[in-house]
Parts: sequence; structure tokens; C-alpha cells
Amino acid sequence: MTNSKMTNRAALTYAIEHLSDAPADVISKLENMIAQLDKKNAAPKKLTAKQEQNEVVKAEILNFLRENADAGFTVSDLLKSVAVCEGDSNQHVSALMRALVADNKVERYTDKRRTYFKAVIEG
Repeated sequence: MTNSKMTNRAALTYAIEHLSDAPADVISKLENMIAQLDKKNAAPKKLTAKQEQNEVVKAEILNFLRENADAGFTVSDLLKSVAVCEGDSNQHVSALMRALVADNKVERYTDKRRTYFKAVIEG
């Protein structure tokens, strides 16, 4: 048995493929439903206010790291050095750094059991 959830699109596609004796208007209706699902999924997703704020903070952190590309910084260093991070929590900035590392914009390395971050040099 599979652990994946059956989606509406998968169910409609299965029905179209296996209802060979169905009337043409039923098949047409099912295909129209798939087209509506595709249209809904293609709509651009709007970021929440918090996500927009996080994007601004990530951009400021990235600018700071690029300006100081010769040094690595800990999350605590970033909290002290980047103006938009003042008053923010260590956990929140760590999560933002994880996202920047996942996007290959920042490099993460460890030295003497301390984690540092540097901007990735694009070239």
C-alpha cells in the first residue's frame, strides 16, 4: 500500500483513463475540472506579511555578508551587526540563515565548534 495521498487531479485523470464507456459529456466535464485545477495551481502565490518581512531581513543580511565577504559571521554577530536584526531572536535569524544556505546564497562552515556564515561569491 502506498503512503501518498490521492490528489483530485490524480483521481480525475484515473477516471478519464478507466471510463472508456462513459459518455463524451462526462469525459469533457472531467477534463474541464482538471483544467480548473491547473488554472488554480498556476495562480501566483502571495506572500504573507511575515514572509515579506523575512525576505527584507534576508536581503539585508545578504548585503551585509557581501560587503564583508572576507570574514565569517556567527548568528550572534549578525544580530549585533545588521540593523534589521536588532531585537530579533537567535532562532529566527538561524532559520533565515538556513533558508539562505538552502538557496546557495550563503555558505555555512564550522570552526572550533562554532558555526559561521559567509556570502557565496558568484562569478
